Amino acid sequence: MRRRVIALAAVPWLVAGCGAANSAVHGYHRYSDPSVAMEPTIRAGQTFDARPVDHGDYKPKRGDVVVFSMPSWLGGRDAPQVKRVVAIPGDRIACCSRDGRVMLDGAALDEPYLAAGTRESTFGPVSVPAGRLWLMGDNRGSSADSRYHLGDGGQGTVPASAVVGVAVLK
Repeated sequence: MRRRVIALAAVPWLVAGCGAANSAVHGYHRYSDPSVAMEPTIRAGQTFDARPVDHGDYKPKRGDVVVFSMPSWLGGRDAPQVKRVVAIPGDRIACCSRDGRVMLDGAALDEPYLAAGTRESTFGPVSVPAGRLWLMGDNRGSSADSRYHLGDGGQGTVPASAVVGVAVLK
């Protein structure tokens, strides 16, 4: 059983390497997200390309789907994760509006990428500090994202320098 667990933990890295030759021609890296956290945008096990970002060179934009490395979110394991940038430095984010939507700077956020009927959990408000991002999965009920890490030192935010790629979704 131990070998099986280790083998499954290696799947994202193995898939990333398999598509590398094809994606390298275009300057992209290939990844696979084994979780359901980004559904419906990225299905569990689906592979996708990401434009690599040099350490510290990512210019955050709300709505970007990013690949990042945050070992503290995975119990010390260094593996790529995928989430959506929902708030950037200077933003104030909270949940929920009267109709149950995420609030960004006091206004309900339009999130057309969420599945119909998505329920939000209450959090915040959190002010996103300089150099950090608020990341959430599109499948809000199954994503251990910034909301899940509110008790961490950065109030759930992730350093922008942790971003290693921006997904290229078709």
